[in-house]
Amino acid sequence: MKTILALATALFVGTAFAQETKHMIEFNADSVLLAKYAFNKSKTRGQSADNDSQSTMSAGYAMSMPSMPQLQLGGRVLYNKSTVTNDEENYGAQVGVIWNHIPDLSNALYASLYLGMQWNHTYGTAGSADENRLVTLALGKRFDLKYWGINHLTYTPEIALVNQNSTTKSNIEYRQSVELRLVQFSVFF
Repeated sequence: MKTILALATALFVGTAFAQETKHMIEFNADSVLLAKYAFNKSKTRGQSADNDSQSTMSAGYAMSMPSMPQLQLGGRVLYNKSTVTNDEENYGAQVGVIWNHIPDLSNALYASLYLGMQWNHTYGTAGSADENRLVTLALGKRFDLKYWGINHLTYTPEIALVNQNSTTKSNIEYRQSVELRLVQFSVFF
């Protein structure tokens, strides 16, 4: 995993100043809606699988490749907070690829695949730490907001399949969810 992160960082730095590269910053804050619009299944050690929900925020950066303008390489950081218990926080990082169906990225249908790690921390008397592999596959559509006079901002709703598997199995064994991400925006420059 460290090798993948190092290669992705080198690729971003090496091509960040290439001509005709389109840069994108994305922001997702479904922390209010996720409890209603996510369908999660978690397996905790010693218990049967159950449904749960978490609030989540993520921020990311992606850039298009000059030779293939429909392809974007990106990375994102994640923060999750459990809505069931108040003493659980998760931090993560992912790298991935986004394929857009047209070169006009601000109005494209897209599919993305992100891979990464997430570190879960439970605080209190029974505190624990857990390391997880994280895979996110998403389908979405970007809508530019030029009609309202906003040039670089796009509204970016998507549906995502998230698979999380524990490497230590100290907190959860796995979490699988389908998430409808409605509070998501991207800025292009």
